[in-house]
This record gives sequence, structure tokens and C-alpha cells, in this order.
Amino acid sequence: MSNTIQDKIVSSILLTTALSMNIALSSFNSSGALANPIKDEYGNLKNTSIKAVVIPQNQLPPALEKSVVFREISSGGITGATYQTLLLKDGTLIRIRIGDSNDSSRSVRKVSLDRVKQFEKLLHKNAIAKFKNLSYPAPRGAADYITYTLTSKEGTFQYNDISQNGLPKNLQYVVSAWKQIKI
Repeated sequence: MSNTIQDKIVSSILLTTALSMNIALSSFNSSGALANPIKDEYGNLKNTSIKAVVIPQNQLPPALEKSVVFREISSGGITGATYQTLLLKDGTLIRIRIGDSNDSSRSVRKVSLDRVKQFEKLLHKNAIAKFKNLSYPAPRGAADYITYTLTSKEGTFQYNDISQNGLPKNLQYVVSAWKQIKI
């Protein structure tokens, strides 16, 4: 008799699950949102440019100090942590977590001076000054993305990991080169 009760319980659970999934799929199908709409709409931004918006003056980070070549501030994601990474003229690369009171996540390493000079040339060559104070925002409704605010002597621009492939090519080269330096 216990097998019959177990069979009925399992059948009931399976039927409830199937009906729930059918209802959920029907409502998603009618709204056109069966898959992740953000990913579907913005998942392939390689050939799509993103409309830039001006970063308000009061949201810009401070200008770079004389010894700093480049700064990245990254924030957001699942953890919501904010990190600052600095590349100094002498090749020192410093990464800290903002708000880390015991400084436990600080990392310091060296990059060759040749690499620093190459990076500076790349910044100048790609004329990133024309992207000064521009932000390439995440798609509406996106969540858990990381925003990157990059600053050089040429100016500041901002993007996020979701829309990175939709950046202008000049900025994509800078982002790619910067990622190589950070490794």
C-alpha cells in the first residue's frame, strides 16, 4: 500500500511541475520573453554601437595625479565591490578594494617601462580624448554587471562588461590593451 501512496505522491508532484512549467512557458511565450531578453537583445553587440551619454560633472572621478598614467575604477557585479587600479609612470600597478579597512586585498606588481610607454602611445594613437566624459551604459533592465571608469591624461570614459563589444573600435583597443597589462 505504501508503494501506491508513494506513486500517487510522485505522480502528483510531476503533474504539478508539468502544469507549472506549461503555465510559465505560456505566459513567457505570449510576452515574447521565453529566453533572457537582455541577452537576446544585447548578447551580440559586436556589430552594434551603443549610444554614448555624457557623464555628469559631479560623477567624474578626480583628475590623475602627476605620477599616474592610467586609472580604472570598477564597481558592481554580484558582490558590489569597488576596486581601483592605478598604473604609475614607473611601471607600478596597484590594485585596491575601496572600503577595505585592513587593506587585505591590495596587490602591487611591476610592469616593464617599455610596456608603459607602449600603452601611453596606444592611448594617444587611439585619440581617446574625443571620448572624454562619455559613458556607454548597460542595456535597460540589465543586472549584476560591472561598470568600468577609465581615466588617462586624455580624459575619462565609462563602459560595462555587458556592452563592451559595442564600444567604438578605438576604445575596444584601449580596453583590450589595458586588460593585457592587468594580467
